[in-house]
Amino acid sequence: MSERKLIFYDDARHYHYYIYEPPMTLAQATATIDAVAGTGVDTFVWGPGLGPTVFYESQKADVFAEHLEVIGDVASWRAYENSMGLIKRGLDPMRLMVERAHQLDMDFIPSYRLTHSSDPKDMDNAHNWKFKIDHPEWVLKGDSEEDSRKNGFNWIYPEVRKERFDILEEAVNKYDIDGLELDLTFDPYYFESYEVESNMSVLTSFLKDLRNVCEEASVKKNKKISIGARIFPSLKANSDAGFDLVKWVDLELLDFLVPNVYSHIPIDPNFKFDWVLDICSKKSVKVYPALGSIIGANRERYAGLEYYRAAAAAYWDRGVDGLYIPWFPWPIESEQRQILREIGDIDVISEKSKRYYVAPKHEANMKFGHESYLPLELITGVKAKNQTVKVYIAEKSKFPKVNLIIKLKESTFRDEMEILINGNVCKFDETNYTPLGFTHALIEIPIDRNVLVSGDNEIGVGILSRPEKLTGTVILEEVDVSVTYPNATI
Repeated sequence: MSERKLIFYDDARHYHYYIYEPPMTLAQATATIDAVAGTGVDTFVWGPGLGPTVFYESQKADVFAEHLEVIGDVASWRAYENSMGLIKRGLDPMRLMVERAHQLDMDFIPSYRLTHSSDPKDMDNAHNWKFKIDHPEWVLKGDSEEDSRKNGFNWIYPEVRKERFDILEEAVNKYDIDGLELDLTFDPYYFESYEVESNMSVLTSFLKDLRNVCEEASVKKNKKISIGARIFPSLKANSDAGFDLVKWVDLELLDFLVPNVYSHIPIDPNFKFDWVLDICSKKSVKVYPALGSIIGANRERYAGLEYYRAAAAAYWDRGVDGLYIPWFPWPIESEQRQILREIGDIDVISEKSKRYYVAPKHEANMKFGHESYLPLELITGVKAKNQTVKVYIAEKSKFPKVNLIIKLKESTFRDEMEILINGNVCKFDETNYTPLGFTHALIEIPIDRNVLVSGDNEIGVGILSRPEKLTGTVILEEVDVSVTYPNATI
């Protein structure tokens, strides 16, 4: 594949090996690839196991849960039985996936986690593996019992690095893959907190050695074997983990980067990956930012077609090389297939309805550099121009209908309220105000298209005064900009 535009990730577990009753059929063994066939997906990324273990036959890695005599949960039991069932029939699960992807004209890239926080003493855990159990002396101690880095392997030990490296090297040489992805954002702890700064060269050396392996394999196979990595949304978060990202890009040790957050993956047109584009601009390293799927701070629902169009348009407008889908609604039905058919081509979505959404803060994401404006406490008496959020909008046409939609908590229409968009006053009355239960309200206001700009748009909300005896704080929880084209199809 000369130019990737839409990369789809499947973790092989939640919608694949965990759900099918063993023995897995051949059709089920490649079902997740077949589900996206005929859409815009040109590259399939597969997480071939939990991370420390794999779902295929390997001389370098344990098969998932093979260290256990009995398995205590049904999902893990299915995954083990499905893996071993295929292997015992002489069918290599990863080879089946690679071959099916190529039959469907997709590149295939396995994605490997380099760390995992399983406790070596927890020997009955299906998420553990023999190497960890046998070597508790190499795990991180952490700064406290609650420290998230506790029990991950410490990468100062060459034996730890070799165990991971051998698995990657085997995959490159054994399978007809088109690249490797390193998921650096899962359990991203490689050193004790006080060791990070003095060990910034460790992962750099690891990547140099891996680059040599991939270049040798590329010559033998007469095709490029790419190396990519999932990284954090801020340079500081990457540096804090021990990733010398600027040097990696400067040395071109990687072929692509995926700015990403792991635990809560919102759809977010405002996702701050521009700094990655900047450091890669003079190099051959491609940037495929993760395009999330979640609406709401508590995973209230998956995003629909209009949300995906808006986020994709914002990404393309900022100059990305491709889109990366890290987590997607399942099962993949007609709406999901339409999303995948459309979002890889900016011309297809340019004059179709969209919903630009401001993703809320999430504590786990903020820890690793994901920024957000919401929720925003509106201080009574402070003008709208001083209480603002931004939303990136990528509309070139002058003819859409535009609505601003905001959701407030603890508001009343009797509040004296001011709403601005790019400094322009948004006029509204009680017909625009819809109470939602007894705590929330929705305000939807038609907006003149001409007040919007292509890029960041500033939306301000001010509660200038409140009714007598009402003193609670109004909270701005959601901001959306809905764009519709009356003559567009769907």
